[in-house]
Order: sequence, then C-alpha cells, then structure tokens
Amino acid sequence: MRQPQHMTTLPDLELEQAPRSVFLTQCHRNSLEQLDRAFNNRRPLAVVVGEGKSTSRFVIRRFLSRLDQEVVAVRIVGPCESATEFMGQIISAIGFHPKDMTLADLESILSMFLSFQKAHKRRTVICVEEVQACDWWVLEKIRKLVAAEESSRYGLTVVLSGREKLTELLTKRPLKSVAHLAAKRISLAPFTLPETREYLRHRVEAEGKSSIEKALTYHAIPLIHELSAGIPDAIRDLFGQCLVQAEEEGVELVTKELVKRAYESQRALITQQYGDEDEKTISTAGIYPLSGRLVVQLSGQELREIKLRRGNVLIGRSKLCDVRVESEIVSRHHALIRYTAEGAILIDLGSTNGTKVDGYPIREHTLSAGETITVGDCQIEYLLEEALEHDLEDAELGAVMDLDA
Repeated sequence: MRQPQHMTTLPDLELEQAPRSVFLTQCHRNSLEQLDRAFNNRRPLAVVVGEGKSTSRFVIRRFLSRLDQEVVAVRIVGPCESATEFMGQIISAIGFHPKDMTLADLESILSMFLSFQKAHKRRTVICVEEVQACDWWVLEKIRKLVAAEESSRYGLTVVLSGREKLTELLTKRPLKSVAHLAAKRISLAPFTLPETREYLRHRVEAEGKSSIEKALTYHAIPLIHELSAGIPDAIRDLFGQCLVQAEEEGVELVTKELVKRAYESQRALITQQYGDEDEKTISTAGIYPLSGRLVVQLSGQELREIKLRRGNVLIGRSKLCDVRVESEIVSRHHALIRYTAEGAILIDLGSTNGTKVDGYPIREHTLSAGETITVGDCQIEYLLEEALEHDLEDAELGAVMDLDA
C-alpha cells in the first residue's frame, strides 16, 4: 500500500516561504512538547485549545513535521459539514480517490488501512482543526475513531484543535465518552504584554523596518494588546490596520492615537461588511447568533441595549470602551466580548475585581443566551434577538454608551 505524504495546505506553503513571519512563545513551545509526549505515550487523543487560527495551525504543522517519515499524518484544516466529507478527506489524504464512494465504503477503506498500519507496526496521526465548527455527525465519527483505537490499538493518535468552545463540546455527547482518553488539555494562552511587544517587534522586522521604536511609540503597544485581548490573530489584524491607517495619513510612526483611529476604522469595516446582512450561519456547536444583543443595566438606571456585530466589544472605565462603566471598582479595560462565528466569548482582561457570569468568576467563557455578566455594579445580559422581550423594543440602541455609576 502506497504511503501518503503529509498533507500540504496553502497556509503551510506561506509559512515555509516566509519563516520570519512565524513567532512562537514559550507557551507554544510547551504545547509542542505536550503533543510530542501524547504521541510518544500512544495516547489515542490529544486536544489543543486556543483563540485564533494562525498560531494553533503553526503548532500543529510543526508537530507533524517532527514526526518520523514512516508515520502517516492526515491533516483536516477546515470544518467539515458532513461525515461523508470528513471521511472523504481522510481517505483522499491516505492515497485513495473517494469519488462516488458511500460513507460505508469510506469507513471500510479506513479500517483496512489502519489494520495494515497495525500489521506493519506503523503509526497514524489524524489532526482535525476548527473542531468547534464541525457538524455533529463529524464529531460522532471522531468519537468512533478514538474509541476504535482504545479497543483495537491501531497505533492511531487523533489530535483535535479548536477554540474555547471545543472544551465545552468535550463535556457533551458525542465526544464526552472519549474525552478521558486525552492527556491534559493543551492550552494556547493569549499573549502577555511582553509577548505582544516581542511579536510586534518580529512583525516590524518582517516588514523590513530597522527597529520597533521607529514603527510604534511606547504607548501604542499596550493599547494594541488591550484592544486585541492578547489574541494573536486579533493583534495581527489590528496592527495590519494600523499600517494601513499610517499609510493613508502619510506618517511612518504608529502612535496611541493612530491605534485608536485604526481600531475605529476596523470596527466600521466590520459593521459595513456584516451589519445589514440577514445571514443564517449554522455551526456544529450551535447557531451563530448574528443577531445577538447585550442588555445593560446599572443600578437605578433604565435598560440599555447594544446590537452585537462581528469583532470585539470592550467593557470598562476608559472612554475608548464600547460599554463604558464609570465606577471605581471597574478597571479601565475590564473585559472583552469577542463576537465570532463560534458565538460570543467573554474574556476578563486581568481586571482588579474580576468578571462574573451568573455569579461565578470567569477568565474566559463562551456565553449562552440568557446568561448575565457582572462587571462591578453593572449587569449585562446576553440575549439572542428572538429571545428579546417586547418591552425592550424602545430601548436606546448604540455602539457606545456612557454609564454613570
């Protein structure tokens, strides 16, 4: 049986051609070591969780590149919408042509292939990325693969990577029954401020500039870090917008004020692109709440309402915040709601007094409809549009609010 090569994708080629654009923190290096350990210990399952695609994809690619040539590595990059598509991608990667094959045919071929690998004492790795966006039946096929390894010992390791929603999926059917087979969850934490500074230094050098000091002022970097919540993809996008803004304004130095303008421009582009669309996007983890809303109430004041758009909603005392709460017990940049295709993710930004959801303190949490966020004295309820009460129809709408404590 012909041995397939590692799957190669466009992002891989870009990374190989431009290695200077790659930046890994110690956290990511530790994650690579944990993946190596899971594979060497013949764990049937390994789980990698982190916000943003670029860094997790690079960690997965680096892990696969370190494997012996005899190991067959299959990498499923995008979310699959059906079990047939998922199995077809695996079969294609191991050297077969899945055209016109039924799901039963695909499963039979994979079983035969894994038996062949076992007979020749060869290992197989199947990496599935963006798992939180996969169809339920794809998750069921993943469960069966992991369960089969537990009973038959084919020498298979399944690596799942995705965003924080993946953690929740592991507590529910169908993945719940195999979650215990994974080693400790591998977390790709957001960048710290020093890591953000080093990442931006790396990016500046990749852009051909001589030093970070000639590209960004000292106070611009912490602001980029705060507005992006340390998430690598968000840092990259905001810094890219800063460069565009600087070019449009005819300046070379990115200042704190320019970062603010770039952030507002970025939000305006997101609103223009998605604000008036009547989209209906379905993911495996549930319905993407394009019509999500925040209902905000400060003690003794009327309800206020914000319609969410894709992007970030910053909560805190600063005038730059989208939801501004003027209270001494609220930090300047207290929390952030990251609104993505996977839903609304609430992130505490290292606030002094913490952020709670339904009374429980959180660091990062995927919001569900009806949950209440507590920031100081401010109560913020997360709702989907269809769940809104009629008495809120006349509530004040706006992207930015000032709430006086």
